[in-house]
Amino acid sequence: MTHSERDVSGLKGTPLWSRAAAAWPVAAATLLLLFFSIAELFRFFLALLALGGAYLLIRHRQWPRGPWLRLFTAAFACLWLPMLASVVDAESPRVATTETARWLIYLLAGYLWIGAFVRYGTTRALLGGAFAILLYWSADALFQFLTGVDFFGHEAFGGERLSGMMGPRLTVVLAVMSPVFLHALLRFGSRRRPLWLLLFPYLLVVLYGGSRIAWMLILVGLLLYGALLPAMGVRLKLRWIAAILSVVLLTVAVAITQTHWLEQRVVELGGLFSGDYALVNTAVNNRLPHWEAAARMYEQNPINGIGVRNYKFSYPDYANGDKVFRGQPHLFLLEVAAETGTIGLGGYALFLVLIAMTMLRLVRRRRYEAVPWGIALLLAAFPLSATLSMYAHFMAALIWYLAMMFVGVAAREAQTP
Repeated sequence: MTHSERDVSGLKGTPLWSRAAAAWPVAAATLLLLFFSIAELFRFFLALLALGGAYLLIRHRQWPRGPWLRLFTAAFACLWLPMLASVVDAESPRVATTETARWLIYLLAGYLWIGAFVRYGTTRALLGGAFAILLYWSADALFQFLTGVDFFGHEAFGGERLSGMMGPRLTVVLAVMSPVFLHALLRFGSRRRPLWLLLFPYLLVVLYGGSRIAWMLILVGLLLYGALLPAMGVRLKLRWIAAILSVVLLTVAVAITQTHWLEQRVVELGGLFSGDYALVNTAVNNRLPHWEAAARMYEQNPINGIGVRNYKFSYPDYANGDKVFRGQPHLFLLEVAAETGTIGLGGYALFLVLIAMTMLRLVRRRRYEAVPWGIALLLAAFPLSATLSMYAHFMAALIWYLAMMFVGVAAREAQTP
């Protein structure tokens, strides 16, 4: 029996509040994931967790000294300190200061949740909660695929692309969470429960979401999680792998050839290698002007950038005559470079290396439960992601939600004999 199982079993017969205290970390994490699809509730929920974290910090009068909370704090500092440095001469100091201050919510929320999960949480229950939410989102999107509207009457994005109850963000989130979904299939499936069949509708939703960034992210996620399987001792039968890949590729090929808008999006990707500016710009969804302006911002502000979240205010000065409003660079690497400069790029690289090295250390110690969360975290912060802004509410909250899960599960697993 693991520590977590002994903790929970020891609560039998105790007062109701004690049972609630043991259940709340998993319940809170599951609700937080669900709230990413319900208006902006994730923002308010994280703020509530941050208030709890601030209360504990004031009460204890010192930052906790455990190694895993130090890891979380170090990872946070890698991205946050460059944001703070960018405030000094930001082109809009008010915006940069507000965004930098808002990020402290993630640090305080992580302090509260990780500490509670290490004490009370169960990694299996946490995985099960996330699995349930991902299944629900997938079912909602499939219902939209079959009927034209989701469970709540929302139509597909642009009348064609699946969006479910989250809008065009859905398939990016599903792609980011794919390693967690795959791990749940492995942990909860069996010969009597062939849950691996659920992978096909999951991939179908991502495909028909139409986001080419989501396609890239889920491919990277599948490859990284597949590389983890041999380390976990999972025996891979080549004939089964070949059969599954054949079915997946055949399904994708049929879907693309039978869906005009989907085929068009795939065909446009060929322009990436054409060398023609117009074709390349079409292939990247008219984002070359975003990237060129971001490169000019970095070139002229190489140390600490123009200020975090200042791109939309500064764009006219770096647009080189482009009159179209551009709200963000649409590429994480260039966003970090433009808004936080070389200091930001260094912190960003340290963040990615820190998470990757921690994952490798966990694998060497044969502790695997946190690794899928770590892969998802790397996907959420992937440098070539080109959809949402990394510093904005939604993506920043998703990154730090996954960081909380990764560190919390790793810390909890470290207590297991």
